[in-house]
Amino acid sequence: MTCIDTTARPKRNMLAHAIGIAIASSTLPAIAAEEAQETLPAVKIESSVITPYKTEKASSPQYTQKLADTPKTISVVPEQVLRDQAVTSLRDALRNVSGITMQAGEGGAAAGDNLSIRGFDATNDLYVDGVRDIGSYSRDTFNLEQIEVTKGPSSAVSGRGSAGGSVNLVSKEAQFDDFKRATVMVGNDSQLRATADINGTLSESLAGRINLMTQDSGVPGRDVTENKGSGFAGALTYLLSDKTRISGGVSYLDQDNIPDGGVPLLTNANGDRYLDEATAENYYGVENRDYDKNEITTLKLAIDHDFSENLSLRNQTFIGATETSAAITRPSYDSTTGEARRGSAKARDEDRDIISNQTTLRADFTSGNVGHNLVVGMDLTQEEYVRYQMLQIDDSAANVDLYNPVTDDPYNGSITRTGGKQTGTFDAISLYANDTLTFTPKWMLTLGVRIEDYEQEYSQNYSSTNRDGSVTAPFTYDANDTLISWNAAITYKPAENGSIYLGVGNAQTPLGSNLTLSSDEQDLDAEEDQVVELGTKWELFNDKVLANAALFRSVKTNASTTDVDNDDVIVLEGEQIVQGLELGINGAITDQWAIIANYTYTDSEITESGDPTEEGEVIYNTPEHSASLWTTYQLDRAWQVGGGLQYIGDYQNGSTTELDAVTLVNATASFQATKNLKLQLNANNLTDEKYLLKPRGSRGVPGTGKSVTVTASLEF
Repeated sequence: MTCIDTTARPKRNMLAHAIGIAIASSTLPAIAAEEAQETLPAVKIESSVITPYKTEKASSPQYTQKLADTPKTISVVPEQVLRDQAVTSLRDALRNVSGITMQAGEGGAAAGDNLSIRGFDATNDLYVDGVRDIGSYSRDTFNLEQIEVTKGPSSAVSGRGSAGGSVNLVSKEAQFDDFKRATVMVGNDSQLRATADINGTLSESLAGRINLMTQDSGVPGRDVTENKGSGFAGALTYLLSDKTRISGGVSYLDQDNIPDGGVPLLTNANGDRYLDEATAENYYGVENRDYDKNEITTLKLAIDHDFSENLSLRNQTFIGATETSAAITRPSYDSTTGEARRGSAKARDEDRDIISNQTTLRADFTSGNVGHNLVVGMDLTQEEYVRYQMLQIDDSAANVDLYNPVTDDPYNGSITRTGGKQTGTFDAISLYANDTLTFTPKWMLTLGVRIEDYEQEYSQNYSSTNRDGSVTAPFTYDANDTLISWNAAITYKPAENGSIYLGVGNAQTPLGSNLTLSSDEQDLDAEEDQVVELGTKWELFNDKVLANAALFRSVKTNASTTDVDNDDVIVLEGEQIVQGLELGINGAITDQWAIIANYTYTDSEITESGDPTEEGEVIYNTPEHSASLWTTYQLDRAWQVGGGLQYIGDYQNGSTTELDAVTLVNATASFQATKNLKLQLNANNLTDEKYLLKPRGSRGVPGTGKSVTVTASLEF
């Protein structure tokens, strides 16, 4: 593993002291709480109905109500859905949530999870257990309990960013239960994967859990490309007393993939780029050169203490480290020769580290005739990014035939570090408060605020040559600001099982949120998005199904754009509007029939820009219509069948690239062969659609072709 010189990082020591103080706060004395009056509904939220496809409550302690009474669109993909679909990656899991679009990485180098939500980039809005995951890699699902997608600006809860929304991955925890699960999956195009999930009660007060994964798989419909890796996750839960619970875990994921740089896009007579389906399965990289290696290590420790039934404290420390090394071919069409141009690889070697400590105090009490679910807390975070300068010698690869590329040619070049590096740091201290006020059993008010003070620095210790031949000298840029994020919502419950809400909120996104800065960006304020959402949620079929609908309108009031008089200068004088409709349903309609489905209509427009040609245009990567459906039916004790579809409407990826609409059809059937053995068949993209998943400029990564897998599951 790569070592990083930490001799010049005094800020981390200061943060470590602050975190130590925060951890010590778990010994704070109890605060007296008034008892709730009988006329008010219970303010302590507890789950009452459990169904495989319906989640009662979001994992964040800042959301005090169950999902049915949370005035915001939150879509949850539970573990049972991941199992039924035989999902192995976050990208595939997010197909269950409409309104999300996958993108190619910035500069074409990152092969990770790059996505947008409701038209706004959300690549930097991915979280693990409520902590920002700043790594650029393809996330695996082997250690996930559920995936939560929050729609709309939500900086008051998650911190900077989240203009379109955020994605939170909830890790598996040790339970006081005994089970052993193992799976082996095989499929077409050399798909092979195995997992194990072992949980045990070690004593009356201690439980442990281990999750393991290994895979060596090709990608259906794509030549040569390979996903290879292994993972380990361990977790412990210890009951120190009847009021104190300690839980923790460690995880490690190692990936050694052959990356997919995509295929060249051709240009028609109108100047529009398109995918030639005859090239959709071809690989244009250099097999003996291209690589995508990632090592991700995380450590989490949480302490929960109940002072009383109405007062509790939680402190969580999270440490994450991601090491990425990649070289990816970016093919393009050579119109002179009619071949595929490959050239030099886009190389990247970087480390990303984060340390976070979150302290949250919850108090449930009444004030007069008003019930309160109050959460106050503090979040201390330091993020660090190091990107190493690369030296590429004899690295340019020859052109190959467009339709029959030969890619296993010898490679005699080299890609190494030079000693130069770019370094970015982002230190933040946040204070937040969220309160749900219950006036009567029918009326609730939700208020939230977050104050985030940050310091950022980005530097380069070497001179670099730009594409136009100019030279960038070593530099150091820095920025600091205090961000104030807020939300408010009024909720009316016409019936015990339903709610209607009107919510407003904002998001604050500094231009250096990805841990880099430019000379312009260091002097600019954060971009701000404001949202208005009118929605309703209903628990149906004996509370086993949650249905939701919402109208929303998000406005980015000071979007970054180029100056009207100088294209080289960035200013905050743009405006972007995204508005639309969300529909969703998930849960068990009957004891045999489960469903998760949603639809998003999105109308986007750039209303103001420094480039007059952009005004009136749609925001890129924003399909007007998108939908997802997945359902299963238990025929009898042994047989289950199911299926679904994902629809993505046509959308613009760039001024010369428009993606056609695509519908993917999926199906499953499973057979409980014995008490312990289950056999499951999954078929995805049954019609073998050829489409672009991640287009960028003159190239694009096609989506996965028809995939057929069989999974054998053992459970004891």
